Amino acid sequence: MMNNLKPTLLIRTTDDDSVFLVRSETIDDALWHTVVTWWSNSGTVLDDSIQVSSQTFLSQSSWLRIRWVKDGGAVDIDAQTKKILVSAKNDFDSFKKDLENPPTPTVEIDTSKLLRTLTNFQLNGVRRLFELKSGANFSVPGAGKTTMTLALWSQLMIQGTVTRMLVVSPKSAFEAWSNEPADVLKEPIKTQVFNYEPIESDVDILIVNFERLESDEALSRIERWLIQGPTMLVIDEAHRIKGGFNSIRWRRCKSLSVLAKRVDLLSGTPMPQSYDDLRNLFAISWPNVPRSYFCDSLLSSMKRNSIYVRTTKDELKLPPITIVPHVIEMGTIQKEIYAALRKSYVKLFALSSSEKSYFGAKGRAVMNLLAASSNPGLLAKLVSDDAYLGLEWPPRDLSDNSNLVDLVSRYASVEMPPKYIWITGRCHKAALEGNKILIWSTLVGNIQALAKILAPLNPAVVYGSVTGDDRKIEIAKFRNDPSCSVLISNPQTLGEGISLHRDCHEAIYLDRSYNAGHYLQSLDRIHRLGLPADQNTTVHVLMSEHSIEERISERLEEKIANLALALNDEGLMRNSLPDENITMPDEVLGIDQYDLESLFSHLSDE
Repeated sequence: MMNNLKPTLLIRTTDDDSVFLVRSETIDDALWHTVVTWWSNSGTVLDDSIQVSSQTFLSQSSWLRIRWVKDGGAVDIDAQTKKILVSAKNDFDSFKKDLENPPTPTVEIDTSKLLRTLTNFQLNGVRRLFELKSGANFSVPGAGKTTMTLALWSQLMIQGTVTRMLVVSPKSAFEAWSNEPADVLKEPIKTQVFNYEPIESDVDILIVNFERLESDEALSRIERWLIQGPTMLVIDEAHRIKGGFNSIRWRRCKSLSVLAKRVDLLSGTPMPQSYDDLRNLFAISWPNVPRSYFCDSLLSSMKRNSIYVRTTKDELKLPPITIVPHVIEMGTIQKEIYAALRKSYVKLFALSSSEKSYFGAKGRAVMNLLAASSNPGLLAKLVSDDAYLGLEWPPRDLSDNSNLVDLVSRYASVEMPPKYIWITGRCHKAALEGNKILIWSTLVGNIQALAKILAPLNPAVVYGSVTGDDRKIEIAKFRNDPSCSVLISNPQTLGEGISLHRDCHEAIYLDRSYNAGHYLQSLDRIHRLGLPADQNTTVHVLMSEHSIEERISERLEEKIANLALALNDEGLMRNSLPDENITMPDEVLGIDQYDLESLFSHLSDE
């Protein structure tokens, strides 16, 4: 019975799972204003009620206890809302149980529907995922996450839990999701890539890329398809939505997850920056678990095969990868340009991070320092892709340094970047040996410059502006044309969703950013399941001496160590960092506050 002695808020849930916070006659205007102030950003304010989604209500329902009831208010909750709250509590309890005391999987997987024979680690992973309400597969690239997901989907269809699948992935993964079902599953499967054409009524797997979800029209049409039957939502390369609520892609995936029967996250690098990355991902797949529960200590102590599965490179029994660092002395003019930049940027990085312009300027500064570390000539001739990343010349802060501007403008006519000289020599030697090399650079200017220098080797070139059929042609050329011995690309374009381990066994990093995810994902393009036991894979990491690149290397090592700790994968460091016994880099950059503090220290060193 409603307590009329207290201002009472009515909580009602409709058949479509919308929750209404209804104003009763006991709530005066001032009190109702406090309710509207709290809930208006999360829902729709009507005359005497506020409509929110059930997930929004669950995530913010603690307000009722902490603020409303504590301040003397009362609540009258209907049976349907109570049912939602009980279900949410059960989900949370189940999550904690699975996390703290993961059971040994006992379910038997019906493999009669599969064409492909699962490996033991794939089979065990599918069994564990089947027992979870929502799943996370954080296996290393090349472990067969697509195969495992299709096998899991098949088992869920046999059980009757789901009937269809929606895959959100980068474009580079479209080929795998379109072709793999025919190789894995016995039953004919119809796939369709969403491109604004009508969604066919008999589609089993609908595939869409992250960028397209940013369109309101695309989201609306996919949501209408999603609610037509119980659907498994798969977010492939899920680290792409690690930004959380501030990311439109995260918010769009969150909207889809509300309508899905279950959510499965796929990523070999689920926390390339920090534990916040994992918190944001689990908020999609486990919405009934309070965010505050995912503290750093809990995330760092999670056990494999609890709420996530992970196959490591050690378990894949891959042949070892050799990562060789090469510290290269800068050219004479390059040193002069870099020293001038470094001196000029000390003042910028000494600013407090609370300065309004600080985080806009730091990205441009990092890009300029990266460019100067590889080829200062890039600063004088920008391409649109690099300008998008923040590269600009002359920087507003340095425009009064006429000597520096002059040095940069004539750099290409007086000095060949030492890194280019090293790469040219190595690539020509490999070509004579009949081997192919994959070259990575964050900067498109470097890619274009190397394409000209290495023209005699008929290089294939792939970066953001190379799209569609042209990209396929370039990759096919690298794989099949004997005269093409080099592929030049950047990790943000080709670092995911493609396998090159059968075509190439040597890679060169001309430069690296602070983004550990890009680095780890790109490494695995040539080091993945399917390599013969005696195959040697070699990666060369070039770093200009006394430059930002040495600091980037240190920070990448720390980030990879944190990821290894969180995923209980000691082999991650061994397979992605240089051998210590060998003597002797925003979203794309992957910069955080610790990176900036390290960089400021570098700029301040005399």
